[in-house]
Amino acid sequence: MKRYLIPAIFFTIGLLLQVWLYFSWITFGLLSVSTILLSLLIFSISEMSTIPGKEDVVESSQENASETKEELKSEEIANEEESQTYIPPFFEDRDPIALAREIKKGESKALFCETVKQYSLPKRDPKISSLLYAFYDGIGFTECFWQKGALLVDSESNDLEWEEYEKDTIKELLPCLSRNKQKLYLPLSLNQNLFGLVCLTTKEKFSDSEIASHWESTLILSEKLLEKREYARALRDPKTSLFNKSHFYHTAKDKFYSQIRQTLVLLKFVKEKHSIEFAICLNEMIKKRGLNDSSLFQLEDSIVAGFIPNQNLDQFTYMMQSFVEELDELGYECELALGYSSPSEPNLKFDQWIKKAYISLENSILHNAA
Repeated sequence: MKRYLIPAIFFTIGLLLQVWLYFSWITFGLLSVSTILLSLLIFSISEMSTIPGKEDVVESSQENASETKEELKSEEIANEEESQTYIPPFFEDRDPIALAREIKKGESKALFCETVKQYSLPKRDPKISSLLYAFYDGIGFTECFWQKGALLVDSESNDLEWEEYEKDTIKELLPCLSRNKQKLYLPLSLNQNLFGLVCLTTKEKFSDSEIASHWESTLILSEKLLEKREYARALRDPKTSLFNKSHFYHTAKDKFYSQIRQTLVLLKFVKEKHSIEFAICLNEMIKKRGLNDSSLFQLEDSIVAGFIPNQNLDQFTYMMQSFVEELDELGYECELALGYSSPSEPNLKFDQWIKKAYISLENSILHNAA
């Protein structure tokens, strides 16, 4: 009410002067209007004084912005930590033994498909309408590609539908014509190795004289398939298809002298039962998670090795725990011992780096036994 004290005094003095000197309704009206205007002016001034200044507004907005940034940063850190600790399931209720067989078969098929893409057969005979490539896994044949002209189209992984005599003839590494002579099956083989087959289809009919020329056209592809298989065998362990010990030492030297620091990790399956299948599944899990840039290495029957970038070590540890827990839920007992060795120590030599990892692995085995 203090804001209205001045207008009240102004109105009272004006009214007294009018009564004492001269009173008229006109002057009284002017006095009333002047008093109201004065009240409004004082009210406006008092309201403006309660509005915060520009500096206060800026300071308040900066404080709110900093608080918001801190909240968002803490949420991002929490989400990042949660994403690192959460490892999506790998097996998804699939049996690890059967899955290991599928993975190993899939790698052989992938090598076959990769070679076929690079060295597919040239379509020289206009009577050929299409070609079908099928992979042989030692038991049966699975479709891989359809070829029309120079175009290769992926096929569903269906078993080949044909007659028994056609299958037996191909397994004997010999070409075979279908009964209607519209399909010509040619084995992709060399040195008694059967890799797969290619099926030539025509709307007309193949003659017996055409078989030899078409079979000869598969020679280059068969040679490349044998070359790729032999190269893979030279680098990989025959049981697990992981890289072998010889390739490990070659790769380890490159990793040790590389500017990108990676930690050497040794893993031992304490119980050897199903260790081969577990190693195959573990290798596939690491590749799918993208934790390293290469496959694992099979050093001994139950010891595998890998090179993990230092920034991925925590996630790698969480993944190992998840791997063991998933196997336990599936009814498979798996106990892992881990050994680490980082090349970041000053004056550390290559052989000391390897030895340090083995010492760490031995300590882990003793710790688990205790």
